[in-house]
Amino acid sequence: MKSLFKLTLTFLVFAVLTFSCQDEEVIIENPSEEEVIQPGSSLSNLMRMTVTNDGAQDNLLDNSSCTEIVLPVTITISETTITINSLDDLWMVAELLNNPAGNDGIEFTFPITVTFGNYTQIVIENQDQLNSIVEECLTEPEVIECVDFVYPISFSIYNTDFQVIDTVQINSDEELYVFLDNLDAANEGAVLASLNFPVTLVYANGNTQEVNSNQELETAINQAETDCNNEGCQEEQVGYYLTDCFWTITSVGDEVGTLSNYYLYFNEDGTVTVHDGFTTVALPGLNWQVEGTTTGVYLFMSDADTYLDVVNGDWLVTSCGAEMLVLQKDTDAEVVELVLEKNCTTDESPFSCFSNTTVTACDYDADGVTTFELETLVLGNVLCDYDFTPSFHVSHADAEAAMNALPFPNSYQNTSNPETIYLRIESNSGAFQVFEINLVAEPCATDCSEADVDGFLQTCAWNIVNYNGSNDLIDFEFNFDDNQVLTVTGMGATYTGGWSTSQSANGGVEVVFDNVAGPSIQAINGSWIVIDCQPHRLEMVMGDNHMVMEQQNCYSSDELYTIATECRWEVYSYINDQGSDVTSDYDGILYSFFENGFVVAENGITIGYGGLTAENTATEQLVVLLHLYNSVSGIGNYYTVESLSSEEIVLSSFGDAELIFHRTCNSTNQDGDTAQIKTWLYEGNWEITYSSMDSADNTSDYANVTFDFQQGTNLIGSDGSSTANMHYEVLRDEAGDLRMVIDYLGIFPYWQMDDDWYITEVNNQRIELHYINDDANDESVIVFEKI
Repeated sequence: MKSLFKLTLTFLVFAVLTFSCQDEEVIIENPSEEEVIQPGSSLSNLMRMTVTNDGAQDNLLDNSSCTEIVLPVTITISETTITINSLDDLWMVAELLNNPAGNDGIEFTFPITVTFGNYTQIVIENQDQLNSIVEECLTEPEVIECVDFVYPISFSIYNTDFQVIDTVQINSDEELYVFLDNLDAANEGAVLASLNFPVTLVYANGNTQEVNSNQELETAINQAETDCNNEGCQEEQVGYYLTDCFWTITSVGDEVGTLSNYYLYFNEDGTVTVHDGFTTVALPGLNWQVEGTTTGVYLFMSDADTYLDVVNGDWLVTSCGAEMLVLQKDTDAEVVELVLEKNCTTDESPFSCFSNTTVTACDYDADGVTTFELETLVLGNVLCDYDFTPSFHVSHADAEAAMNALPFPNSYQNTSNPETIYLRIESNSGAFQVFEINLVAEPCATDCSEADVDGFLQTCAWNIVNYNGSNDLIDFEFNFDDNQVLTVTGMGATYTGGWSTSQSANGGVEVVFDNVAGPSIQAINGSWIVIDCQPHRLEMVMGDNHMVMEQQNCYSSDELYTIATECRWEVYSYINDQGSDVTSDYDGILYSFFENGFVVAENGITIGYGGLTAENTATEQLVVLLHLYNSVSGIGNYYTVESLSSEEIVLSSFGDAELIFHRTCNSTNQDGDTAQIKTWLYEGNWEITYSSMDSADNTSDYANVTFDFQQGTNLIGSDGSSTANMHYEVLRDEAGDLRMVIDYLGIFPYWQMDDDWYITEVNNQRIELHYINDDANDESVIVFEKI
């Protein structure tokens, strides 16, 4: 085959330029396949997680596990400015933030520098830039914090014949991360590396372990990730946490909850105050002290007697946080665990969280009587840090006596308008206070007129998203015609009924449904009062029934084509009309959409093609016809556009099919050769100087026909008396071959050109196309020459 274009395949060569190499001769035996560090393997991933930069260490500063602030850094909290020189200083930040005056948060002195998990760094100039980076952190890096490598370590680099070509020495976590990253990027295993053993690991508690094989290394890292529960607590942190508030004993040893009614307060003078819910006493005999040692941070407690003697001993802090401390001590018989949880509510009352208030509810029929959801309206908006027990009463005397509480406060119907009821709030100590709740039933007026509701309903289709708290009717689609005919589609059937609107006596809008006879959906028949009116959402009531309707998305064909033509797309999900998930049938197929409705689908070297036409219905719904040929034709159907965004297109058929495309911009079927061919095609008109079909010469079919290859994949063929509007595309397939797709199934002779052709020869004057990728094959051939 003659071709003016040739592909040059450039192999990626792994160059280790950032690491120092051993100059001395190293005698290394050729490794087995098991000794090679395979890119993407479990061991490679574990090693990468072990050396990934841990951005979670300073979350108190930046609230992001994706970044680490490069220290030192200067910050201001409530007009107090401090410099953080190391992670050990973070306890000072916690102390300032926990102070009531610290609610304003942290102000950095910019510029600052942040380091990402892959050790790249950027300079942050202001708070907005920092906020943007934090918001972009959607997935926290996977980090194994409890084990480190003892450096230096070294790798042997082999070629594919397992011959040593280099030895690389690694001296830090960052160097090892970059090495593994480059190893993963090496071309399809063309570069092999094995770790030279022995290798030493050091754990968070200071212990070390020597490993001598890949398997031992993988086991050691896995075990470290499982066993490590020492969160690197600092002596100052633990002391600050303990003196900040009361603590309860959640469990000690096998006993859970037996001492949870006691609240411990660790005084700064080394004594402990105990609150049992009724009295507060100091236990002068119970002393405490926090001390950091080489094996960790310890809480020493001594001289406690009677009911609290179980806390005596030397407790190692194994997990620490502002809300919970986990400690362990060794006894002759076993290791005992003590869990303390912070509780700041023991000596505070909840009464400041409440006040006398007025609540309103919608009076649907304007008779002054309605249902009040008291728990939702009164208690739902209360933010209180203190425990309390609420109850509602119809009289002040009942509230004070804690008698005759309303049994169902969330469905209370008023007896007068307005009406006052009483809320009793009781604290854990038994103290209480009574508050007045004024109930007012108001007419359910909306901001919409009858004309507004008519216009909303007749725009796009609607769904019932809530019917008496259920979404059982959501699969029914409602279309409101301007002649008051209602069409309901769903559950494989279509029903018709009537609809109308009117202005109600109290100024609201009523929507009437009648003669809707389908199963389940007939429940909507009747007169509904609109209580909340928005262009895309209507909330209505009818007696005790409640219904919310929401408008489906309405899009234009321009919006669809603008988004669809930005990149290629792949099938993310396809449920066919029979309800079967056949997504896997379309794996690997890439779809290209063009503004003129042309569609090209590539499945390896198989090219499918067809069209996507779109138009809006009378109710503004965007309906499309997707038709394709060859092996990709199965998704062809009529669809409604349900959702449209720059990353996803969701289509649903008039049956049960749902087709979801996701955008993929990581590959292209275009290159410099395809661009050059298109440029030549645009530069003048062309004619067919030779054509064969099924090995028969049919060149004469195209006598006097000229072809105009236009930008935008339009191809115009004309013999002076008739014109054919065709589609075409020039691309390079996954095998690297140049292809031309011509789409047309109209008049003779142009329908004979409809196919996915191989370009076997091309220059600025001549293009030769073959159905078989062989320039010597004469079965089906088209030769274009410039006029």
